[in-house]
Amino acid sequence: MEIGIRFVCFYLASEVIAYIIFELVRMKYLKNNGSKRPMWNGIIERIFIYLCLISGVYHGLTLFGALKIGTRIKADENKISNDYFLIGNMISVGLVLLTFQLYKYWTIL
Repeated sequence: MEIGIRFVCFYLASEVIAYIIFELVRMKYLKNNGSKRPMWNGIIERIFIYLCLISGVYHGLTLFGALKIGTRIKADENKISNDYFLIGNMISVGLVLLTFQLYKYWTIL
């Protein structure tokens, strides 16, 4: 039970950090004029990545990558720049991996 509570604390802390980082990225790339919808998508994506890592289903990360690429292959006039897309995804996945490694390290101690 204590491990579950510890993980929820790590998760919530990482989401607060993600929110702060993404607000800075939004200001740089979108001048804070964009929709908040990508923020909610990011939360769902990070939950999926956490579930893959916790359950040991590492090929789920490959599925995640394929889905992300598949959603970008379309003709759309309202495209976000590729830099914004790449930076956002790298920050999101990197934050999950960092948080998960810290969680594993501190639960072993």
